[in-house]
Order: sequence, then structure tokens, then C-alpha cells
Amino acid sequence: MIAYKVLVILGDGLIFGLLATGVYIAFQWLRFPDLTPDGSFVLGAAICVKVASAGYPPLLAVFVSIAAGALAGSCTAAVNKLVKVPTVVSGLLVSSALYSITWLILGKPNQFLDSPHTLVGDFSGITAVFHLLIWLVIICAATVAGLVVFGGSIWGLRTRAIGENPLLANDLGASERQYTLLGLALANGIVGLSGALFTQRSFSADINMGIGITIIGLTGLILGLLIAGGRRKVIVIILCVFAASILHKGITFLTLELGMPAESFRLVSAVVLLLAFFLVRASSVDFLKSLKWN
Repeated sequence: MIAYKVLVILGDGLIFGLLATGVYIAFQWLRFPDLTPDGSFVLGAAICVKVASAGYPPLLAVFVSIAAGALAGSCTAAVNKLVKVPTVVSGLLVSSALYSITWLILGKPNQFLDSPHTLVGDFSGITAVFHLLIWLVIICAATVAGLVVFGGSIWGLRTRAIGENPLLANDLGASERQYTLLGLALANGIVGLSGALFTQRSFSADINMGIGITIIGLTGLILGLLIAGGRRKVIVIILCVFAASILHKGITFLTLELGMPAESFRLVSAVVLLLAFFLVRASSVDFLKSLKWN
């Protein structure tokens, strides 16, 4: 039983580590306080369930979910840069619209995913959890490796530079609009991937599963930055974000094991986030100051 619980915590930590990584790209690389993950997470989950249930390979369903999340991020960038809607509001508008879009995709508030249509297949119990963890390790490792390569490329360096100072776009001969679209598409594509992988564990998609999910990702991000300290290498920060997400899931699981009701899950997340903000103010980590809140 203990081994099963540990595997569940590790699996959930990796899934939400991907979510926190998507939030990291938007908040840290672009300095864009993006609320789209509330919608792109559940969109990725719904797309995955529908495509897999239709008889297509589960891995294909996961890739389609990534594309759907990337499209959602692109819409937020377009609303912000073309319509000139403030950053926070643009993400809120898109995530709100995705709530209805997800309902239309599912055709109902929720839909279950039969185990034969998952990455693990027709297994159950600790065997299924262990097989899923192997898949998660492979997918997360590939994602981290891809982000490290991208972060060191000219596209990644420009994305981070323009995020720090939009005025550099003219000096670099680049388009701020183009790199914002690229960054938000990348961020929400990873969030869509997280949503798709969450369905592999929960065996369902629900239109309400994305509410407040950005806060959970932000918790993993802030805790990860605290763990990373002054280190700025992309791979170090991302690994710290994953470690923080696993820690967060462990804390949440422990509080529930101590007798708190399951409904208190988001309350625990909120408390952990408040504690993280307190620790940020008491440390040298100061990534919130340069966010473009309007």
C-alpha cells in the first residue's frame, strides 16, 4: 500500500510538474501572467479522451492535446497583441471561452476513459500505476530535453530576452508579437500535455477540472524557484520546478491522509502558495516585480 501511494505521488508530481513548467515559460520567459492554463489544461484532457475513445492510438490523442493547448495559447497572444486586451484579461477571456468549447467537445459535463484506451492499457492497481510512471518519466524527460535545446537556441534566447525587455525586439530585428505567440503556444502546449496525461490516471475528463489549475502551477513554479535559489540554468530551474511539484503533491497527500476532507485540496494548495509568497519576500527571488500585469 505504501509503495502504491508513493508511485501515485510521483506520478501526480510529474504531471503537475509539466503544468508548472508551462506556467514557468509564460511567467518567467515571457513575463506574461497567463491565465489560459485554466482552459488549456481541461481542453487537453477533453481532446485526449475524445480522440482515444474514438479508437485512435492513445499516444496520438496526447499529441493532438498538445496541439490544442498550443492553439489556445496562440489565441491568448492574438487577443493581447492584436486586440490590445491587457495580459491578465486576455488569458481570462480565452480560458472562459474554452470552458464552453470543452463542453461542446465532450457533449456533456464529463466523460470517462476506458482503461484499454489509455497509454497503460488494460492493467489495474499498482501495475498500472507503475507502467504509467514509466510513461511519465519518458515524456517528462523528452519535454525537459526539448526545452533545454530550445532555450539555448536563437529562438529561445530571443524569447527570453524580449520577455525581459520588449524594447529589445527592434534591436534584435524581431517581432515581439511573433515571439509572444511562440512562447504562449509552447507554454500552453505543455499544459495541454499535462491535462492529457492527467486523464491517463483519472480515466476521465471533466469541464470543471481546470478551475484554479493555474494557481497549482504557480505554486510549483514559486517553490521551484526557491529551491533553485540563485541558479539560472534552464535545466536546473525546470528540474527544481518538477521537484517542487512532487513536494507539493506530497504535502497535499499527507494532509488528506491526516484526515482533512478531499474537498480541501485547493485550500491546501492556496495555503502552500501563500507560504511560498512569504518565503519569496524573505529571499532574493523576485520574479513578480517585472510581470506585465496590464
